[in-house]
Amino acid sequence: MNLKDLNQLRNLFYEHANECSASKMKSYMRNQFEFFGIQSPLRKELTKRFLNEYGFPREDQIVEVITELWNMKERELQNAALQIMDMRKRKFHMDDIKLIEQTAVEKSWWDTVDHIASNHAGHYFAKFPEQRYIADEWIRSDNFWLQRMAILFQLKYKQDTDINRLFTYIKMTADSNEFFIQKAIGWSLRQYSKYDPEAVLHFVESNPLSNLSKREALKVIHRTSSSL
Repeated sequence: MNLKDLNQLRNLFYEHANECSASKMKSYMRNQFEFFGIQSPLRKELTKRFLNEYGFPREDQIVEVITELWNMKERELQNAALQIMDMRKRKFHMDDIKLIEQTAVEKSWWDTVDHIASNHAGHYFAKFPEQRYIADEWIRSDNFWLQRMAILFQLKYKQDTDINRLFTYIKMTADSNEFFIQKAIGWSLRQYSKYDPEAVLHFVESNPLSNLSKREALKVIHRTSSSL
């Protein structure tokens, strides 16, 4: 694959564009991005078709390929970049945190940031736990998307969640008025409550969280209690 081949992917997406769907997607994303109007299953299939024909990027091409796709205007092309990252995450090396962070802070919105947090950052920090100090830097940053990444990167860790780290991050951002931080706090607590509901309940009752965070955090616990 070379960078010029990426125009073929864009052309392939264009051939399957749906103007009506594109308008709805753009509106749903608050008119921040352009869309071809391709639903996720088809977009994934088209990306696979492209990669089968032109080849998967070599390791020395990855940064350029992801960056090129990220710079294209249609959101499906950023989604294709994330799909490529999904396919190579087992090969992550230590320097990949730079690319993970780059994709998180450029064209940031919940659709890309949440995927990057739980799939890319989460896998990276599981592979390189000594690098988790970088998440400590994220939570202290002025960029709320990086803060959200720090809160959410353990979403798939289940019982292996570093709960002390998660609780610390939440305490550091609990007074945030940012919707995406309040939502992330609730989401991360709700996810961990599936494995240790008592710890989550005690934390929620003992700390000054926003009403949104509390509601989100306790959904699973309340659902379980009401079914008994």
